[in-house]
Amino acid sequence: MKNEDGSIEYKSELTNHLKREIVSFLNSHGGIIYLGVDDKTKEALPISESQRHNWEETISQWATNAFYPTPYSLIEVIPNEEVFSIKVRAGRHKPYAIAKNGFDARGVYIRDGSSAVKASNELVRRMQQKYEISGEFDEEISDNQELKFDVASNVFGDLGLKFDKNSLQMVRSEGIRPYNNAALLISNQNPYIAKLAVYDGSDVMSFKDKKEFTGAITEQIDDILKYISLINRKHVTITGKAQRIEMLDYPNVAIREAVVNAFMHRDYLLHSDVKVELFDDRLEITSPGGIPDGLTLEEIKDGLTAKRNPRLIHILDKMQYIENYGTGIRRMFTAYTEQDSLLEPEFDIRENSFKVVLPNRNQISSLKTMDEKLINNVDLTLNEKNIFMIMKKNQRKLKRLEIEKLTDLSRNQVFTALNKLQDSGIVEKTGASVSTRYELSSK
Repeated sequence: MKNEDGSIEYKSELTNHLKREIVSFLNSHGGIIYLGVDDKTKEALPISESQRHNWEETISQWATNAFYPTPYSLIEVIPNEEVFSIKVRAGRHKPYAIAKNGFDARGVYIRDGSSAVKASNELVRRMQQKYEISGEFDEEISDNQELKFDVASNVFGDLGLKFDKNSLQMVRSEGIRPYNNAALLISNQNPYIAKLAVYDGSDVMSFKDKKEFTGAITEQIDDILKYISLINRKHVTITGKAQRIEMLDYPNVAIREAVVNAFMHRDYLLHSDVKVELFDDRLEITSPGGIPDGLTLEEIKDGLTAKRNPRLIHILDKMQYIENYGTGIRRMFTAYTEQDSLLEPEFDIRENSFKVVLPNRNQISSLKTMDEKLINNVDLTLNEKNIFMIMKKNQRKLKRLEIEKLTDLSRNQVFTALNKLQDSGIVEKTGASVSTRYELSSK
């Protein structure tokens, strides 16, 4: 075997230190790492099939969540040759870093001869200036150019339209690698996935079902909407009049808008996934990336649009996945108010995530009937109703930390909700300091 140099590395074992080598290749000119090779003799060591499988799984997980920006298609694992190898291509969105949550300059490594060394702060700044992305993610050239568009082509065929890559702005005129990332996202080879979970109750303690969705993002959107439609129950109320009242747990319009927006506006440089979570009392849809351009939720409600993924938005509009662009959030609210619902969607917006919470109209309606005094006469948020339901279900005194785990809410969210519930006379606090407990009021 060749000696180690700036593009070749030999390792006998897979350890966390290997992340440094991978990042250094991403930030330089690429390279190859041979695993299961004696560092000194360069002889291949015996490797079992199970070990190869474990290494392959670990590297795949790293490629998804151990680096920022996410180098999805830049890391290739070759497990079945005589020597297990990892090919790393030079990245286009330098600097890359070892990261747990977003970019951290302390995790930037470069090649110095045959070694991976930590980059200086000055070098990191220069790399950021040199490789700063001039446009949006979806306008950049895709690292994968071997793309097929069976799903997209079928959608256009069903609409009676021509699938034209140029008019859809999927290609760039210069160079020999024309497809941009918007094309990647609607291709069969789209590497980004979505995850769905159905929980038993109003907390995350017990699963009913788990699913992952792959393929073109339009295929993922369709599959998610189909799945939700199967468990979106209809409640029928007989009023004594000629017409009966039928109400789905969640308005179809609100579901569709929330799901499409999650894919359309997500930050594809973050290594998180679109998450769809169904509880007894709510549906949560979380998209990686906060609101861009410094916009507020109120401004978006008024129709202002955030400029993220413009090429993708253009394509989804032509594929008729978008109705009246810029009105999505307003349509969610209208879907709830048009049936005289007292509930409305809620939003949890953070720096790196945007969560839409759709309340289950029938679950909350049933809860009101069950306890008119506590719920119907008090204006509660969905978080407060969620905590109320958890406490009603458990029928015991709960610690604040228990409530956080059962509701999957943050410390501040639980504190705020508990204070409101106490002020409303719904919840009582007993004890002090570490002995503090919360229970439903007996009054």
